[in-house]
Amino acid sequence: MTLPTTIILPKPKGTFDDNPQTYLSDLVFELQDMYQSMSQNINGNFRNSFEIDSEKWTPLLKGTTSAGSFTYTNQFGWVLRTGLMTEVWFDVSWTAIGGATGNLYLELPYLVTRSSGKPFIGVLQSSTISYGAGTMATCNAIPNTYRLEFWSSGSGVTTANIAISATGNVIGYIRYIGADDE
Repeated sequence: MTLPTTIILPKPKGTFDDNPQTYLSDLVFELQDMYQSMSQNINGNFRNSFEIDSEKWTPLLKGTTSAGSFTYTNQFGWVLRTGLMTEVWFDVSWTAIGGATGNLYLELPYLVTRSSGKPFIGVLQSSTISYGAGTMATCNAIPNTYRLEFWSSGSGVTTANIAISATGNVIGYIRYIGADDE
């Protein structure tokens, strides 16, 4: 963007010599009007460039081998997306897995960006799913998918996906970069 090298001020009606008080009053009014118009334009463009999207969202659990059909007793989720940065909170409880097999994952509301690694690690809390002694549970947004997988890891223990349990509860949060072509 090129800025002007000279500033052109509005010219009020009349001249300073005719009536200095009216001339200055009109000039102040014109400058205030110009300032208000510019600030509205700048603020509008600034606000529009961020595209903040916040909403409730219904999280769905699935199995990696067979998706199944979970029976939920609690199914709450919230998503906040600012540009490509995506934050997801979830609180899900289930009492049946309806044919789901394999490892447990949650379907995310936005596609995770492509990445050669798995840099998007989130926080997970659960008192009902088992993930082995000496380990901790985390969640991981898998690049180029809509999947948030649940993992266990610890000192001297192999990191592994958490298998589906017949009943359970998971509460968590993750922040990841969403895909830009969605």
